Amino acid sequence: MEVSPADQVATPEQPGGTVTAAKLSGRHWLGVLARPQAGADRRFPAAVGVGSFLVLAAVLLARNAYLFTTKIYENADFAANTIAVLQAKHFHLLTGDYSKDQFYHPGPAFLYVMAGGESLFHDALHVVPTPWNGQLLAILLLNAVLIAAALALLATHAGARRVALACLLVVLVFVAVHPLTVNSGWLSYVYFAPTLLLLVSGASVATGRTAALPLLALSASLCIHGQAEFLLFAPATVLLALAGLVAAHRHDLRDMFRGNAWHWAGAGVVAALFALPIALYTVRHWPGEFGLYLKYRHNVSAHHLIHHSLSFSARYTLRYWWPGIPTANADVGGRYVAVALAIVALLLALRCPVPSLRRFLLWSLAMAGLMTVLFVYYAQTAIGDKEIKQTYVGYFYWAVPLLVLMVAVAGAAVYLPRRRAAAVTLAVMAAAAAVVATVVPQHQDNRNDPQAKYLGVPQLPQLVHTFAAAANGRPIVLRINDGAWFDAVGVVAYADRTGVRSCVVGSKAWGVLFRSQSICTQSEIQTGIPFWFSPSGQPVVTGQVAVARLPQALVTRQLPATK
Repeated sequence: MEVSPADQVATPEQPGGTVTAAKLSGRHWLGVLARPQAGADRRFPAAVGVGSFLVLAAVLLARNAYLFTTKIYENADFAANTIAVLQAKHFHLLTGDYSKDQFYHPGPAFLYVMAGGESLFHDALHVVPTPWNGQLLAILLLNAVLIAAALALLATHAGARRVALACLLVVLVFVAVHPLTVNSGWLSYVYFAPTLLLLVSGASVATGRTAALPLLALSASLCIHGQAEFLLFAPATVLLALAGLVAAHRHDLRDMFRGNAWHWAGAGVVAALFALPIALYTVRHWPGEFGLYLKYRHNVSAHHLIHHSLSFSARYTLRYWWPGIPTANADVGGRYVAVALAIVALLLALRCPVPSLRRFLLWSLAMAGLMTVLFVYYAQTAIGDKEIKQTYVGYFYWAVPLLVLMVAVAGAAVYLPRRRAAAVTLAVMAAAAAVVATVVPQHQDNRNDPQAKYLGVPQLPQLVHTFAAAANGRPIVLRINDGAWFDAVGVVAYADRTGVRSCVVGSKAWGVLFRSQSICTQSEIQTGIPFWFSPSGQPVVTGQVAVARLPQALVTRQLPATK
């Protein structure tokens, strides 16, 4: 039977009696297995990457086909992002999304991705009915690209079709169990895919391969742009990867650079491009957001905002190992899953007969271990008592159990028969998993999270039209009572997009969320037409009349003065 070059690399046939003594030696086979054929090394990972992207993109687009037909007008966090996206469409944005701790996260990369999706899919191609749909479409495709890149890197080390198919199968099953990790535009979920690529590319570099350096720079930069917490996770991962790279070339450090100039140059260019907006903002507004990050950490310590123990932080981390919703009790089952999966993965990695894959699997476990230790430390020292009651702060950490599961599956898949039937069986199973990942019901992972299938607020366009008619050319002035901002930010985002001036009173309370351009000036407060946003359950106060009842707010305005 004919065998693909990739499968020959992964599991060569046992030598027969006519094979020379030199070829029977273990040293010979170690050399062959550690250095796949040049042609397979170039073409096979590329084929895995393209194929994985097509499968993942098909799953995500089919699952979210409603984006092509349903008009969605965003509110809450999605609308806050839109205010920034509208800046990004004019290349004016230098900061990331807002934090409720009153600062911006380091960089705007994901917001520029959303701006690109809105500009391409809505403004240019008109394939989606509303701009926000284009934003989510871009995020879905980005997720597919990042995960496919991680699978392509794994294929570089495995060199076997059955290993690549088995890992794609695992990813699809994981996506079926945790669908929002790749199907949501909420940024807490969006960090999952770049975190997975960060860990995989870090492991690849640590084995001594410099070809993964640009992907390591890309994933680390995306993570840092996304959340301030990655200023801890990403540099530590990169340092471990570079330490492994140096160790792999310890006998001749110049070998890291010999013939690999493009790898280092590519990584440098990627890192410089992502660093540019952060550097510009920091120079213009010294010390920029970094001063606020330090202030936040000081306040957490000075005001004793954290009272949970190290043990509780470890149990909080274990919630994400349970194959389901990370509830407060999920750590009980999560600890058994984590221990069992880690032991199986480690044993299979150690016994892997393919040296290049074995090194990669072991380094992957090292990356997963580092991320776990850092996440426990982060939970113990930086997540306040209020935030740790929720689960959104750790959604990106789901990349760790997925990577450990991929290690276990890859370590087992190398023992599958080299026959075509094994690859066909895995391909059929992957296709079935893709169907399941497409149709399985989505669920909220926390009751305070956005809807699993987000449909926005259909009343927003009509409400802004009503406001504009009442204002008659004057500014629309929004006053927010008792934190009822979810729908107010949707009004501001839609008004900005349609050229209607609206603003919010209260720079101290709302300056970060609504951004400075949406805060009312004193003149606008005096001349504009005011509307009040209050929690939806409150009654209309005396002297006001209800304008609308939205999902999260009661909207009122002042009654006209009587003569």
